[in-house]
Amino acid sequence: MFDNQTIEAISKTLLRQMDKEIFERKYAPVKEVLKLVGAGVFVTAAMVAPGLPMVLKPFLNRQRQNEYNAWKRFNIPYLKRTLERLEKQKLVEFDEKDGMQVVKITDKGNRRILKFAIDELAVEKPKIWDDRWHLISYDIPKNLHRVRAILREYLNAWGFYPLHESVFLHAWPCEKQVEFLREYLGIGKYVRMFRVSTIERDKEFRDFFGV
Repeated sequence: MFDNQTIEAISKTLLRQMDKEIFERKYAPVKEVLKLVGAGVFVTAAMVAPGLPMVLKPFLNRQRQNEYNAWKRFNIPYLKRTLERLEKQKLVEFDEKDGMQVVKITDKGNRRILKFAIDELAVEKPKIWDDRWHLISYDIPKNLHRVRAILREYLNAWGFYPLHESVFLHAWPCEKQVEFLREYLGIGKYVRMFRVSTIERDKEFRDFFGV
């Protein structure tokens, strides 16, 4: 399983894809609040109590000010209800940090962040192709047939080319997405990634990816 630092990096990547309309509507969607907590943007328990954020503002250091700016975009009463909902689901918990009670993500919340990453991190086409092919090969035991099916579903959704029964091909960098997926599914030892410069008779693949 990924460590907290990796989860934080994943969360920040997901946050960069957050629709600006979310903040304009000023409500706190459960998924986006969990991403903020996972990204290490702590919210103090005091900040979800009506009226206290403005009182706290003059006493916040630069880091706390940045955290405050992230959270203050939401409607505070709605945010409080959202955090309570996440706590009941055991996705976040209240803890102590720098002498203040803060909301932190739990291990269960971390797993949910990985699920978000799998669902939301698309394989993006680079501006310039580097002439490298990315091969994914797997040999998953028969008793894990459901997991194998999920793996194939995501590879297809991410635009991979089915080269053989258990080998998929992509023209764009996709290591991060595949790593997330195989770790989340717990099949890391059954899935290998290769980066190659030459594949014979590759016209069909070039046509498929438009390179």
